[in-house]
Formats: sequence, C-alpha cells, structure tokens
Amino acid sequence: MKRFLIPLLVLMLLGALPTLAQDDTNLITLNDATPAIDVVITLPLDTTGTVSLEMTQAAITLTDSANVVVFHAADARLHAVELNIAPNSGSHTLTVERLPGMTESYVSVASLPELNINGNVERIAGSAVTLNEEIMLALDTNTPGGTATVSIPDGTTGVVTATFPGAYATTQLVDAQGVVVAQSADGHVDGVNLVLDAGNYEFTMLGSGLTSTVVAGVRVVSAEDTGVNILEAPANAENVVADTTGAACTAVVTHSSVNLRSGPGTGYSVLGYGYLNENYTVGGRNPENNWIVVGTDSGSAWMALTGVNLQGVCDALTVFNIPLRDAQVAPIIVTTPSYSGNDNEEHEDHEDGEHENDEHEEGDDD
Repeated sequence: MKRFLIPLLVLMLLGALPTLAQDDTNLITLNDATPAIDVVITLPLDTTGTVSLEMTQAAITLTDSANVVVFHAADARLHAVELNIAPNSGSHTLTVERLPGMTESYVSVASLPELNINGNVERIAGSAVTLNEEIMLALDTNTPGGTATVSIPDGTTGVVTATFPGAYATTQLVDAQGVVVAQSADGHVDGVNLVLDAGNYEFTMLGSGLTSTVVAGVRVVSAEDTGVNILEAPANAENVVADTTGAACTAVVTHSSVNLRSGPGTGYSVLGYGYLNENYTVGGRNPENNWIVVGTDSGSAWMALTGVNLQGVCDALTVFNIPLRDAQVAPIIVTTPSYSGNDNEEHEDHEDGEHENDEHEEGDDD
C-alpha cells in the first residue's frame, strides 16, 4: 500500500481558506488504495501558521524533522482540528490515516494565517468552562502547569480553543474515563482548536523553560452558533467498496525512464526515477492537470503526465493546489575566439623566426 505526501507551505500555498467548513473540492478519501496521506508543513523563519483539518473517522499525527511525535489525536468524537505551529520549530509532517477498523475515512486539509478564535465568551474565574466561557491559566516557574475542566452539553458539538504561546507546553485532553483524545509535546504546537462531541473533558498543560509568566486561555463555544460545519461522508460513500483493486487510478510509465520530483514541474528537485512499464497508484493531480502525485515505497512523488498512461478510475482525482514551477531554460551564449595583442606579437615573432630559418637554410644550400 502506498502513502501520499502533500507539500503544504503554510500561509503561502493554499492561502487563508475558510476554516472548519466542509470543502468537497479538497475532500480526500482514505481507503485501502490510499490508506494515509502525509502533509509537509514548512514555515518561514520567525513566523507562525496554522494547519486546519476537517475529518471523519480519521487519526492525525504530527512529527518534527527528527520524526518525533509532537501531536497525536485518534478519536471518533473529534471532527476537526486546527494546530498553530510555534515559530522556529522546524519543518513538520502531518500524517492522516483511518481509525482502526474503518474501511473509509475522509479528510480535508487547508492552511490558515493564524488560529481562529471563535465566538463571543465571558471570561470567568475558576478552572471549569462550558459554552461561551473562557478561563485564563497563569503558568510560571512556581506553577508551570494547569488544568481546565471542559463541559460540552448533550446534543451540542463544541469548539474547544486553547492558546499557550511561549509556554513550550506539553498538553493532553482526556475524557471523563481518562481516555486520551488528543495530546501535544515539546512546545511545537502553541494553540489548538478541537471540534468535539458532547461530553466532559479535562485539558491539561505543562509549560517548560518558563522564565516569566505565560497566560494561557481555554474557551468553549458551540459549533452551531459559530457556523462550524461537521464534515460528513459524501452521499455516495455507501457505494464505495473498500477493496478498490482494479478500480483505483494507476499510472503506467511509457518512457524508458521518467523523473520523480518533489513537486509539479521541472523546477522541483528529483527524488528518484520511474522506468518503463512500472505501475504507480495515483493520489491526485495539480490544477493544470499536467502533473500527478503518485505513491512510492518511500513516500510519494510528482510525475509528468507526458511520460505515463493513466488506467482505472481517474476522472475524479483530488486536486492539490501546489504551484506549477518549471525550471528556467539554461542560456546558451555563443562567442568567437579573440587574440590579445601579445598573442598577435607572439604569432608574428614565430612567423619571423620561420623566415630566418628559411633564409639560413637557403644559404647553406648555396
């Protein structure tokens, strides 16, 4: 089974798309043919940015550049997540896959300029919040941690927002039975939005390396009141068979060899090569429909359509909004050789010497 990798340069590639609202054009189906996707997140120096996911029956894992897990969530009660990436925390890979036992899951991924703070709330004292309330937790060297009790009433879907920039915090959201719903580590995430089913939860955070007081906030609002939509499976989902062998879109290489690149276009780096008659599972295409992203044993890569034939069901490929970038044509400069003055003098001296030798030889003959 293949995995697909989607380069996502937060704030630059996908732009500021509406958050936590279903977008069927970017809906990705995870099944036996495409069991997981990897989203690469890269931020410019000294900046922050947010990756937004809407999902149903999916698990998400965020790893840093050393492949250490810095966020994980795997719970059917979780319908959407926004993760605010802390500045200068390096590149990250977000892996989305099916929950155990699920034949199909669905996910939509977008980038945002910053974490959305939803709804109007009343700031209250204490450590317990419910709808339209927010509490503040002061973290310092004497009290580096804090816990907020979160209550989402029956029949309501809630949006839990927690912000803790500068705390380098490890966090954990658990339900009333102590089951972990979501957790982060090592301060790579400094703010989250979690869209959750009704229930009682506890959100705990523990700061590290604190040199001054950091004020963290935890609030709860109703998803319905803020216009947040819950991602639903497509209407024809029940007609999709989990085993799509023979039906999935595949690409068969028709050239002796083709380049496998990190993005759509000759301006992206070469990751490897595909060879004649090799077969690749196709995970999507670019908006111009001249490059496809394919699964390989080591991840995924982009391949030009000019070097392959598509087979199977390829009419509804996911469109990844990755900029087409072709390499600049190498300039060819034609010049004619030129001689310097010294070169000419040396050439003339050489010719004079030849004449003198000729005269000498003629004298000898005489």
